[in-house]
Amino acid sequence: MRSKIPPPNWLVTFEAGARCLSFTKAAEELNVTRVAVSQQIKSLEEYLDVQLFHRMHRSLRLTRAGEQYYRTISDSLQNILSATYEVQKSAYKEGVTVTTSTGFATYWLLPRIGEFRRLHPETEIQLLVADSYLDLSTPEIDVAIRYGDGDWPNVDARFLLQEEIFPVCSPAYLGNRQNFVEARDLLDERLLHLEGKYDPQTRWLHWFREQRVNIETQPQGLRLNTYTNLVQAALDGQGIALIGPPLMKNLLDTGALVRPIDVTPTKRRAFYLARAKDAQPSSQTTLFCDWLEEIAHQA
Repeated sequence: MRSKIPPPNWLVTFEAGARCLSFTKAAEELNVTRVAVSQQIKSLEEYLDVQLFHRMHRSLRLTRAGEQYYRTISDSLQNILSATYEVQKSAYKEGVTVTTSTGFATYWLLPRIGEFRRLHPETEIQLLVADSYLDLSTPEIDVAIRYGDGDWPNVDARFLLQEEIFPVCSPAYLGNRQNFVEARDLLDERLLHLEGKYDPQTRWLHWFREQRVNIETQPQGLRLNTYTNLVQAALDGQGIALIGPPLMKNLLDTGALVRPIDVTPTKRRAFYLARAKDAQPSSQTTLFCDWLEEIAHQA
């Protein structure tokens, strides 16, 4: 084939010259000189033994053969461009793009994802961290790990992990305090509040009412608007927070956080694997989701 078709750079130059009907504009587009464009077009005409352009004083016009050749070459180059894009897109899709919240990424997924990369080094993971739901119909997102009730429009959701909350604090904060006996005992402590768009059922006012401690307003304390800052404040000994498994499992297991009072954990919403309804997951996405479910069930 190499001996039967003109050099590809001649064809690219011809396509630009025929589309622009100007060797000067084609040269600017291709970042070469006008002389270079003219020479390549002339070489192509000599190779084909066909005149492709009528060269007038200040304009160009395609010959009948040039018009026919332009249509074919233009379509062919466009097909090559499209095929190149699809191959690049397919190669990119060897990876998995995952979106999840800051809290889940920081305290649960990132400490474990190294194991997945060890088992499957051929799979690239791209993590999009956002504390708002991203549009799962976007082709760039393969799967989400969402917190909620699992009921979202146009989304297929599979249960992953149940959230539980209870009071926790650092050993430094607990210090010489005796373990508290009743929920009411915490009203005089420094409480850490998660404010903003987070689930109202995870707040102290709701928790105290569930413990049959009747209060009318949110107790005083330090108010924070991100989950990671809430956890950091608890770790730094700033007070008591309402958090728990699965995100806090590692910190509780290592003793970085402790339970100052023995109360039954409160089950709240859960984490789900979520994909756009009717989406066709790649083999890499299926592999990643199966791994997530396996380690979640082991937790």
